[in-house]
Amino acid sequence: MTLEIPYLILAAVIAVIVGAVLIRWQRPVLPTGYVIVTVLGTLFSVYYILHVMVGSGRTGWP
Repeated sequence: MTLEIPYLILAAVIAVIVGAVLIRWQRPVLPTGYVIVTVLGTLFSVYYILHVMVGSGRTGWP
């Protein structure tokens, strides 16, 4: 898997937005560790989806 920087940057922006929304509007307030895990999971999943859907990535499916 090659690292595609534009998709990584877009995924990072989306992950930061998700984290900001969780910190700002989540009631009851989530612990910081949960927010960090959520942001990292969002970063990984959004990057993978972008890489496979519109990038040069492959899933292994025919």
